[in-house]
Amino acid sequence: MENSTAQPLLTVTNLKKYFRLKRPILDAIARKPIQTLKAVDDVSFSIAKGETLGLVGESGCGKSTLARTIMRLYDPDAGKVVLNGIEISSLKGKELREKRRSFQMVFQDPYSSLNPRMTVRDTLGEALKVHKVCPPEQREQRVLKLLEMVGMNADTADRYPGEFSGGQRQRIGIARALALDPAFIIADEPVSALDVSIQAQIINLLMDLQKDLELTMLFISHDLRVVRLITHRVAVMYLGKIIELAPTEELYERPYHPYTEVLLKAAPVLDPTHRSREYSIEGEPPSPIQLPTGCRFHPRCPRATEECKKIQPDFAEVCPGHWVACHHPIQPV
Repeated sequence: MENSTAQPLLTVTNLKKYFRLKRPILDAIARKPIQTLKAVDDVSFSIAKGETLGLVGESGCGKSTLARTIMRLYDPDAGKVVLNGIEISSLKGKELREKRRSFQMVFQDPYSSLNPRMTVRDTLGEALKVHKVCPPEQREQRVLKLLEMVGMNADTADRYPGEFSGGQRQRIGIARALALDPAFIIADEPVSALDVSIQAQIINLLMDLQKDLELTMLFISHDLRVVRLITHRVAVMYLGKIIELAPTEELYERPYHPYTEVLLKAAPVLDPTHRSREYSIEGEPPSPIQLPTGCRFHPRCPRATEECKKIQPDFAEVCPGHWVACHHPIQPV
């Protein structure tokens, strides 16, 4: 996919989200310091209007926490999030509620993100009513239009979430996110809870909506095949930091960070004749509570040196539009 726009719609600057952990009683008696989990640690990036940015990384690297901090479901500990020129990271109360219609989220689990006691009409209509998107007499028409946009019939409007399949529920979740005509959408693992046979349908729907509505989207997934299909650029996250960011095809064809290279080569291939497990990432990720010094990937990196163990690498542009945080990036052949 190509993206012709250049002006950032969303800008994230030095964003941090830390969680202070509860001390066990014995640690408190011994006056041991309170431990801190650095889920999102000094993250910066921007997304252009009409662009889809992919965010990938192993489980526990901070992807969902980053999404929820941008959405203000968590309050950031430091940094800024600017959407359409307005710093949403500092908004509170009424100002935040009024601005929230500009940024919406499609959640991972369509089973728990919908109220089981509300019909589809009520679910979509409530969002339209609370945010005063359209006059009361136009709500019914707007609800039916939203259902049409996500490929559902008008006769489903009076049914409850429990009467739908997982794929249908995710379509309703997408319709709810689109109801307020947001400038920006975060899709957090939107197909991981669905059957493989249904995943392609939802991905195709998102791709069509992105094209037709010129959606600006942060697409989070652990499935690298899906990310390649739907995104313009990809950011790779590891232990709370973005370590590589580049246009999608360039990242897949020429990764610079050793972690990205192994992550791509270890991805499963839809080919029954290809069962090689030649590539894998050595060891388990270090604890985000006790982070390694220097480069956070150095305990698992085959290219690590003493410099990597002591000094944290800068996030630098190695070629136009391609950024990496590595002392010894892979050189293109």
